[in-house]
Amino acid sequence: MFGITSNNKRIKLPVQIEKTNDYACVIVSKDLDYSNIRLVEADFFGIVADTSDSGYLVLPRGVGNQDYSLFYFNRQKENFESRIAESNMPFFGIKTKQQTVLAIVTGMPYDYTLNISLKNGKYRIYPVFKLDGESPYEDLKIEYFYLTGDDANYSGMARRYRRYKLDKGEIVPLSERMQTNEALSYAANSVMIRIRCGWKPAPPQVLHQTPENEPPMHVACDFNRVENLLDELKTQGVDKAEICLVGWNVKGHDGRWPQAFPVCPELGGEETLKQLILKAQKLGYQITCHTNHTDQYEIADCYNPENTRRNRAGKPVINANGWSGGEMFDLCPGIGLKQAEQVLPKVADLGFRGIHYIDVLGTVYPRKCYHPAHFVNSKKAVECAKKMCIRAKELFGGISSEGAYDFLAPYLDYGLYISYSRETGGLCHKPIPFWQLVYHGTVLSNPYTDTVNSSFKDKEIQLKLIEYGGRPTFYFYSAFMDNGNNWMGAVDAKCDNETELAASVSKIKQSYEEYKKLRYLQTAFMEKHEETEDNAFVITYSNGAILKVDYNKGHYELIEEGKRNADK
Repeated sequence: MFGITSNNKRIKLPVQIEKTNDYACVIVSKDLDYSNIRLVEADFFGIVADTSDSGYLVLPRGVGNQDYSLFYFNRQKENFESRIAESNMPFFGIKTKQQTVLAIVTGMPYDYTLNISLKNGKYRIYPVFKLDGESPYEDLKIEYFYLTGDDANYSGMARRYRRYKLDKGEIVPLSERMQTNEALSYAANSVMIRIRCGWKPAPPQVLHQTPENEPPMHVACDFNRVENLLDELKTQGVDKAEICLVGWNVKGHDGRWPQAFPVCPELGGEETLKQLILKAQKLGYQITCHTNHTDQYEIADCYNPENTRRNRAGKPVINANGWSGGEMFDLCPGIGLKQAEQVLPKVADLGFRGIHYIDVLGTVYPRKCYHPAHFVNSKKAVECAKKMCIRAKELFGGISSEGAYDFLAPYLDYGLYISYSRETGGLCHKPIPFWQLVYHGTVLSNPYTDTVNSSFKDKEIQLKLIEYGGRPTFYFYSAFMDNGNNWMGAVDAKCDNETELAASVSKIKQSYEEYKKLRYLQTAFMEKHEETEDNAFVITYSNGAILKVDYNKGHYELIEEGKRNADK
């Protein structure tokens, strides 16, 4: 291991190595003098492979790699150097002719980048810890697991990662949690339906909003119209659905966060909302809502510039694009937690119960705050996010977000989407469901932004939801951006009139009926995923089920049904 000083000198650092036949742990003590060290290069392996090797790297999603993926050694000939920052899972995998290794960064896992390079036909891959002269809050630590036999592949790496989490007690199988959590049990057997009720223009027409210049809100689906939607769901036989209201708050979606109240009067106000909640519950539906505790707008009644997180230079952190509420500032994670602890009980008092959704929380890297009055390092930022999840679970019964960063996955009940894009390129030679191989059976999820509203889209997207073991997720008025940059795609669910309403619910019904055949798999681990022929995949589950998804033929089949749990 080498430390890189402020004047770019390389200093060899003392390293503690623990080894067994199938395991190695490399530790650099936090107690060294780091005052002049910018970076620590944790190059334990040295040369990994060459361009003639038929093996691959298994890479996490992050900045620089848009999806969990395989990178094949023999597909690259030209020299390159690349980095993956803000890894969604702190791991990398190596499969060569000689060995198969899973590496997990377990010390300072939120403060490194993953460096990958090819030079003169030789590959190297290693974490680089970015310290910039700050002392680490814990030892720098990487654990290496050497895999053989049937485990010597990306599925085996994922199984080992899952076992690591299970052994430490960080994750608990859904089958166990559902026994004592009615909200989670209901969610596992239902489809998710999100409804964007109203919003101000996005991108923002007014960047610095005041009550005098605030743009009017577009009402897409008021509370009375949501009741019509519930009635149609019941009429068409969708007996289990979890409804999540988005933009129920004052001035709609991203209208005045972190301010939530009063309940949006343009949608019907608080009393009408309470009536809607009661009706949904009487019809047998679980109904929840969407809140945000990571952003703040100037128009919020609780806006305070001193609550904005500061970067290392002491400058306020501002979202580059802004949203419906105008210019958007990052809340300090500690302040966000305090505000959530005040707001969430009031939201629960409206009657919402189920898998509550907290926006952004699972899709942003732990945000440091250098404000001298409320300094937060990455570890404390993670603790704040976890505490917010725990409190939401206490109040509503469950918690969800998007992205499902590894530090949050053990606390989540549902991930709205795990990755954004399925496009290949760069370091992504082939996308793989690595996250699902680890967490399926412990967290409900939808795999991609484009698998939202899957039954409204083409067959390939419908099959991708099944291949990745996803829970069907629908989003009314997901395509709301005026510039067309809608990350869930242009194909939308709408209910502007009775014809649209019936047609949209019919698509939901179609997906629900398909899901009923496979939802028993939600409580099983995904043990193995393999491409058995070009564009055809076989997925093996821990309950003995074997599923084949064939994109060439445009269908899937249960080769083996496996053990079924009692359907609820």
